[in-house]
Amino acid sequence: MKISAWAIRNPIPVVVLFVALLIAGIAGYRALPIKLYPDVSFPIVQVNVTLSGAAASEVETQITRAVEAAVSNVAGVDHVQSTVMQGVSSTTVEFEIGQDAQKSTDEVRSAIDRIRGSLPRGIDEPIVQRFDIDSQPLVTYAVSTATMSDVELSWFVEDTIARALITRRGVAQVDVVGGVAREINVTLDPGRLQALGLTAGQVNDALRRSSVDVPGGRSEIGSREQTVRVLAAADSVQALRDLVIPTGTGREVRLADVASVASGAAERRGFASLNGRSVVGFQVKKTKTASDVAVAREVARGTEELAKIYPDMRFERIVSTADSTQNSYSATLAALLEGMALAAIVVFFFLRDWRATLITAVAMPVSLIPTFAVMSWMGFSLNMITLLALTLVIGILVDDAIVEIENIQKRVERGEQPYDAALHGADEIGLAVVATTLTIVVVFMPVSVMGGFVGQFFKEFGFTVAISVLFSLLVARLLTPLMAAYFMKPSKHPHERKPFQGGYRKALDFALAHRWISMAAGGALFVGSLLLAAALPKGFTPPQDDGIVMLSIEGAPGATLADMRRSSEQLTAKLNALPDVNSVFTTVGSSSSDGDVRAGNVTVLLKGDRSQTTQAFSAGLKSLLLSIPDIRLGFGAKGGGGS
Repeated sequence: MKISAWAIRNPIPVVVLFVALLIAGIAGYRALPIKLYPDVSFPIVQVNVTLSGAAASEVETQITRAVEAAVSNVAGVDHVQSTVMQGVSSTTVEFEIGQDAQKSTDEVRSAIDRIRGSLPRGIDEPIVQRFDIDSQPLVTYAVSTATMSDVELSWFVEDTIARALITRRGVAQVDVVGGVAREINVTLDPGRLQALGLTAGQVNDALRRSSVDVPGGRSEIGSREQTVRVLAAADSVQALRDLVIPTGTGREVRLADVASVASGAAERRGFASLNGRSVVGFQVKKTKTASDVAVAREVARGTEELAKIYPDMRFERIVSTADSTQNSYSATLAALLEGMALAAIVVFFFLRDWRATLITAVAMPVSLIPTFAVMSWMGFSLNMITLLALTLVIGILVDDAIVEIENIQKRVERGEQPYDAALHGADEIGLAVVATTLTIVVVFMPVSVMGGFVGQFFKEFGFTVAISVLFSLLVARLLTPLMAAYFMKPSKHPHERKPFQGGYRKALDFALAHRWISMAAGGALFVGSLLLAAALPKGFTPPQDDGIVMLSIEGAPGATLADMRRSSEQLTAKLNALPDVNSVFTTVGSSSSDGDVRAGNVTVLLKGDRSQTTQAFSAGLKSLLLSIPDIRLGFGAKGGGGS
């Protein structure tokens, strides 16, 4: 029995099947996270090593060169690049496209472990992490108050705000920007040290031993193996005061006996400002699987609750990448619905039968919605690529249904009953429908298995198109004939001639009678299209008019934090004088004592009713940037500043 004939004779199982698919699709849609881009694994690993107080030249010779030599021997490395600042060495290792990112990270970590003993003793534990697009800040806020000093506000943001937001669903990390780091100051008493026979080096060694957690191996308890760690880090100022230090004579003294220990603020090595006003900012990063839009909403709710609890605190959202994600999602969804409506109108324009048009229109959502269930099952998201695929495929989804319904309608117009017309018409055209659909699947499936960086982006594109097209085939072979058999009515005007058939026939007769003219016109159109395609601008993604301009700033050699503040204030004043600028957020240096005070970032937020695009505004900034003395400015954020 043919599948279409079976569906017509057994409508209940078919209806139940599609109702179940629609329910699964709706559930899948609700579960899909909304992101700007698909999950992409970059074969890029970063190694950060900190040596407090060391000059940049010392960091380069003692750390950076050793790290570069170690990671260069790892298999598959394509490029190694390092950045050296005072006290910090940052090495970026790029692997060949196609390398497994996690395996590459593990191999780099092993290479660093092998040279760990040859690095200076005073370094912090090297940090090896792979680059992840989801590790970039999702949303940035500025906090200000008239009731606290900068130091108090920094600690409040770190202790209260960050701890409150980290518990929100989807939040992975909250970083303080432009604040002052807290540190424990140990001031030695030279007289007491001399009396007890201690040196500053012995105290320093004792402090170093007390400030680390080290692995202690493994132990077997019963039939289970347990990892043992030695927890040596002091968890409070009092615990550090009670630290026992052995003397050379066999005695033991407490740290408090030879030094004063107090909690204080680190040396200020950075600042943040909003329109020239001093603030403390924080950046929120999301977990890898979380939705950009959902996490941004959670953070917004969290800050609103904190603002009610602390009314003297002023929370201002600076920038959120979730805004562009939401705008892209809404615009694409609107285009998707418009495409469905226009497709239905075009079908009615040619079929001139509202029942046949309705049957065809039903095929689009019924093919599209179950696709969300499979996307959710495969771990996809609603992003720029998958939404592009769904928008593109709208015209394809309706093709199979049009072919089926047009053949059935033609039989009805010849006088057949809709039931018989659906029974025979669907089977008559079935092979052509299957062949057409599978051809489309074969064309798009290779896109989903492409190698390289671009292949990772378009994996979800190819699968989404193929899945939705296969669902459209299922609809065309089961649901469309079923609806035609029971919903269409016998024709009142058998053998009625369509109004467009006459004009189309005349055009076809002319083309066949003048073959060379037709072929020449087609060839000219093809060649002209190739020439126009070559002239089109090229790029990975089109520029977005999101109203955000990112600038990097770098001070002159030897510039102090005060110099950078003065230059940034001049830049802020000139930017705020422009009519399209809404606000300017600046971060310089770092809250860490090892931060480079000469590096920073400037975020320029444009007004919603601006007179020019973001790209045009950026192009007009070049002359202004050259007018600021003692700093070098460029477009794009700089990784070193502001965190």
